Amino acid sequence: MDDGNKTGTGFRLNTQSFTKDENLFWLKILKDKFYLDCTLNITNKVQYRIYIKTKSMPKFKELVFPYFHESMMYKLKK
Repeated sequence: MDDGNKTGTGFRLNTQSFTKDENLFWLKILKDKFYLDCTLNITNKVQYRIYIKTKSMPKFKELVFPYFHESMMYKLKK
């Protein structure tokens, strides 16, 4: 729950510790299994993070809400 943050009207998953190929693997799962519209963003030209686009936020919130600790709910607020 702490490895992500709301960015603008979307959500960024802090997946910098994964390789590009590993991030692409997770991205494919998010798209194919959960139908989330997301992209891979490059940080520092060597690290990658997954960004969940605005139009997928309602679905993302629906998926993760039951598992979020109360202290982290601010990350899902508008």
